[in-house]
Amino acid sequence: MNTTRTVKTLCGMCDHGCGIRVTVENGDPVAIRGDPDHPHSRGWLCAKGRAGLKLFRSPQRLTRPLLRVGGELVASGWEDAWCCVADELRRLKEQYGPESVAIYHGEGVGHQEIKSYMKRFANVFGTPNFMGVGSVCNAARTLGETLTYGGPTKPDIANTRLLLAWGGNPLVSNEPFTPPELRRLQQRGGRLVVVDPRRTATANRADLHLAVRPGGDASLLLSMLHVLFREQWWDRTFAGEWVQGLTRFAETLRESRFSPEHTAPATGVDPAQVRTAVCWYATAKPACILTGNGVEHHPSGVTTARLLALLRALTGNLDVPGGDLFTPRPGLTDITAPLRAPQAQPLGAERFPLFCHTRREAHALCLADAVLDGRPYPVKGMIIVGGNPSLQWPGSRRVRRALERLEFLLVVDVVRSPDCRFADVVLPACTFLERDEHRVCVYENLARITVRNQVVAPRFGLEDQRIWVELAKRMGYAEYFPWKTCREGIDHILGGLGVTSREIVAQGGSHEYEERQYRKYRWHGFATPSGKVEVAPENLRRLGLDPFPVGEGVGEPPPPGDPFPLTLTTGGNLPGYTHWQYRYIERLRQLSPEPLAEIHPDTAASNRIQNGEVVEVETAHGSVRLKADLTAGIRPDTVHLAQGWEEANANELTAQDGLDPISGFPNLKAVPCRVRRVD
Repeated sequence: MNTTRTVKTLCGMCDHGCGIRVTVENGDPVAIRGDPDHPHSRGWLCAKGRAGLKLFRSPQRLTRPLLRVGGELVASGWEDAWCCVADELRRLKEQYGPESVAIYHGEGVGHQEIKSYMKRFANVFGTPNFMGVGSVCNAARTLGETLTYGGPTKPDIANTRLLLAWGGNPLVSNEPFTPPELRRLQQRGGRLVVVDPRRTATANRADLHLAVRPGGDASLLLSMLHVLFREQWWDRTFAGEWVQGLTRFAETLRESRFSPEHTAPATGVDPAQVRTAVCWYATAKPACILTGNGVEHHPSGVTTARLLALLRALTGNLDVPGGDLFTPRPGLTDITAPLRAPQAQPLGAERFPLFCHTRREAHALCLADAVLDGRPYPVKGMIIVGGNPSLQWPGSRRVRRALERLEFLLVVDVVRSPDCRFADVVLPACTFLERDEHRVCVYENLARITVRNQVVAPRFGLEDQRIWVELAKRMGYAEYFPWKTCREGIDHILGGLGVTSREIVAQGGSHEYEERQYRKYRWHGFATPSGKVEVAPENLRRLGLDPFPVGEGVGEPPPPGDPFPLTLTTGGNLPGYTHWQYRYIERLRQLSPEPLAEIHPDTAASNRIQNGEVVEVETAHGSVRLKADLTAGIRPDTVHLAQGWEEANANELTAQDGLDPISGFPNLKAVPCRVRRVD
């Protein structure tokens, strides 16, 4: 007898959790389409989401655990794998201490429930070195906004009159809204302003595109604030009552050295365009700002994020309809709360104390020093879940040396990822169609919790949550992981909110835990020490850092004769991939079949490079070879490489020196480089 049913669940091909409906015939998922009832995606689905079944059926999926025997990874049974992992973790803990083991989650895990299980395990084991992709993504922006006005905001694009997209390409990366939302903005007469060195898909739709020189973002912001103060377009009522440190800030930025004309060599932007952008943004009422990784992947990324935060505040666009909103998180039960206080400080606690204290985790970019040099203490073992440090972290050569040096490495993934080459044990996880999970939708500016429903039982591997429960049992920690199913774990977490997963499913899969309120600062102030927006946060001064966000210099392009006359910017997203993921899915691979170096035709001509020829891109840190993609949609002084390609790894060209002193974030967007044709 044929049976057909439809399951409402959440996509897991990236972290946005769009709503999908999966058709299941005789126990087999056969179709995926967008869910029109989902409060965020409303039926829209990107290319990755539409290829979700290709991941489920991929021949690249891991079907059994792998153990390294005689230098090779060979298929094993689950019990042998559990015994090996548990024995090695016990040995490392007894021999070197619990801090000698680091636990890392990548983007494949997302930012929701699974990492809570991982951190709970780390706390019970006793290691302070739980770390994640936040060490290189998003956290610097969050830190900048938290220092300035107490927490992160998200743009209210549905109600805005102008969107300023800075250092992001949301039509490809889809954060934190879907492409139809942008179309609706422009259809109702709203404007789109984009700041990016490249003419991206989003910049192609813009009413105004500021092609900033890579590394010139802070200078551009200073010049915009100069115009804001000189033209008196700032919101005096809000700023006078709610901005602390305004007088010195305004007086400094009125100086002529911050004018668009004076900063033009650093920004590469026509002064007239700067003035137009400020006029549009300041007078739109309301306007909002979307920021991407292009803001934070600089040696002064947190300062740049703080300047953007001040631009929001000074124009009165904070927590107003159509502006940038604070969406409160729900009062869930925190299962990551320490159960045994670790004896050691997390990696990075001395060098990046604000990052480690705020996020309650270690800094991943301090791992290589601990493994290779024993600083501040040795790390001998590691667990990597849903990530690829050897590709995604800057300075790939040093990262690979660190992974090779480890005495034990466990990798958990759906497929055989690049880091499996260094692993002693590999455990297969399942896909998003094969597990239950809850999701908090603050990232989409929604005070809602949605639920991912298991469509089918795992064909291979285990649910990620169950992997940690099973490992805890083997380690003797069963009392701390009592949940027999994923649903039990979800209900434990939801207990602080007084709702169950079953009740959320009965509500259509979405639960609103708080109604939207605006201008909440009028009752509670801002979540800063002063209760106000802070130009110069005292928290930074106490750490020995200059809290004033205006430096002496504004930056200059490379001088004539510089051996690296161009600027490399890396990491632009490709529509079919989430970082390294899905290059093994043919349908998505066709969208971007090979790595390319984007080069302006004028730059190519001066270097005798033809379109499609193999070129070498070189920095002080290394070189890669790949084909040239000549495009007028990039600045002539700029070269762009997407990240995530094994055959042309952009992070061979980056390093872990010159990290942002607050966040520890690397410079991935403005690396001096040169390019030559390979004869």
